[in-house]
Amino acid sequence: MTSSSIGLDNPDVAKALQAQLDVIGEALDASKDGFAIWKAVPNPGGAIEEFELVLMNSAGAAAAGKPQQELVGRTLTAVVGVETAKALSGLFVRALREGQGVREVVPGFSPEFGNGLYENTVVPFGGNLVFATYRDVSDAEKERSRLLWLAEHDFLTGMPNRAKLQDSLASSVAAAVQRGTLMAFVFIDIDYFKNVNDTYGHDVGDVLLVNFVKRIRHSLPERALVARIAGDEFAILLEEIKHEAHLRELMQEVFEAMQRPFVYGEIEMSITCSAGCVVSDGSEQVDELMRIADKAMYQAKHQGRARFTVEKAIKTT
Repeated sequence: MTSSSIGLDNPDVAKALQAQLDVIGEALDASKDGFAIWKAVPNPGGAIEEFELVLMNSAGAAAAGKPQQELVGRTLTAVVGVETAKALSGLFVRALREGQGVREVVPGFSPEFGNGLYENTVVPFGGNLVFATYRDVSDAEKERSRLLWLAEHDFLTGMPNRAKLQDSLASSVAAAVQRGTLMAFVFIDIDYFKNVNDTYGHDVGDVLLVNFVKRIRHSLPERALVARIAGDEFAILLEEIKHEAHLRELMQEVFEAMQRPFVYGEIEMSITCSAGCVVSDGSEQVDELMRIADKAMYQAKHQGRARFTVEKAIKTT
């Protein structure tokens, strides 16, 4: 690295800074995190066009897939690639403009680690230099995403759980009001499901639940949300329907799909289900819609099960 690469014309000052950088480099080489110092390269108009590498520790060079001596003096684009360079350049410019550190997780590719997510912390370092650190947080982000998924989904069926359903239902209510459209909410469960567990065991019961919800899912439009509430209780959220007859047509498809026997090994089961449905224009809140659907479900069971009933929650003028 030469004095011009640092951006200084005075040889003595450049030599002193070079010595400092060498000491910093030796210290940073002991770290498992990647560290680098980049110099802003302006275009003739004065705007920053690129960044040039001044120093990088061994961890950073290993991730880049090149020896440190081969990377110094190269542009940001040459070291990390076009797409990653765009994101990092924005961080670098922002740190220089604001005069303070910035932090952001940026997708990137490493020849050593492959595609991943990297937490980058960038701090202004002198007039045209930035000190950047990065840490591979791919595993941490994957774990965070996994925990978030588990918080919102049922582990057995993979469907959204009650908490996720209530959030989605609230959004659908607001959307129906805003658009002036109809939506539908449904409670549905398997008739006499306890008999399945008592006769064949809970393992077979679990398989039935998984396949039951798959049939519901495949019978409905792609945008429909199907959630598991508890046990054999499920819910269906249709954010937009044309009219009540439309809902009845969709529910008829669901019930026809359940007429085929469920087969597990040598076990063949024929089941029925019951459902309570409510058509709404968004004039009722979430708790009230769930109460109305629950009441409709009770009516279906009281009338002999193996059927669905439909209620309305539409404001009359």
